Amino acid sequence: MLKIGEFSRLTRVSVRMLHYYDDIGLLKPVQTDKFTGYRLYSVSQVAALQKIVMLRDLNFQIAEIRKALGYWSDETLREELNRKIQEKQNHIIKEQQQIQNLRSAIESINKKQLDLHYRIIIHEVPSRHVISYRKRIPDYSCEKELWNELYCFIKENHIEISRQNDNNITIFHENKESDSGVDAEVCLLVKEERTSSGPFRYRIVDGAETMACMMVRGSYVNLDKAYQAFLGWLEENPQYQWYGASRQICHRDPENEEKEEDYLTEIQIPVKLRNG
Repeated sequence: MLKIGEFSRLTRVSVRMLHYYDDIGLLKPVQTDKFTGYRLYSVSQVAALQKIVMLRDLNFQIAEIRKALGYWSDETLREELNRKIQEKQNHIIKEQQQIQNLRSAIESINKKQLDLHYRIIIHEVPSRHVISYRKRIPDYSCEKELWNELYCFIKENHIEISRQNDNNITIFHENKESDSGVDAEVCLLVKEERTSSGPFRYRIVDGAETMACMMVRGSYVNLDKAYQAFLGWLEENPQYQWYGASRQICHRDPENEEKEEDYLTEIQIPVKLRNG
């Protein structure tokens, strides 16, 4: 179970909006503590919230969202999205990207490929102060070895790290054609910086104004499908280009979830608009 603040951070939906969705009956918490009044949510509600956010971002009104949620089907979505496209065609240039999003959603429905877990949202991501450990590993499955070494260093040196759910970042740096293995860097958010020691460095992970973000639920094998979905998104949105290293953040992992189906991983890929 997640407190409302934790649920807000991992879904990028403000606490104020979650309160609002609760008050109007659009998304009720799984449980409300009768003593403290705290709202508690489950990971399984992420998909339901993503439906609401998707329709909200497509400029649906509350009544329209409620109707769509009540009759959620490919046919209903197709009809409603086509109606919105007609509306957007009368708007000014800044609405053109919204129209493309609607068309992409309709195309996904037609191909039976609409998967809310791989929906890409563009966010601004802030810079982070971290302690990091970077090393070339044989393949992606060896990432855990880097985390073990970093945690051992932190424990031996009594380093205080942030305890928030998104306190971890794995960065996969670009490999040259001649390189073998994977150039990976694992990072943990710290509360204060100290002097770097050997391969363990204190540094700032740069932020990005436009980061393509995906929430991936379930086993880590789903990550490959998510990256494939991102490549498809790039083809459908040629105005964007991928630059820089991709990142992964584990919001829910084996440390706090017993079942693989409840794991929640965020993929962040920096993108920018092409010139011209």
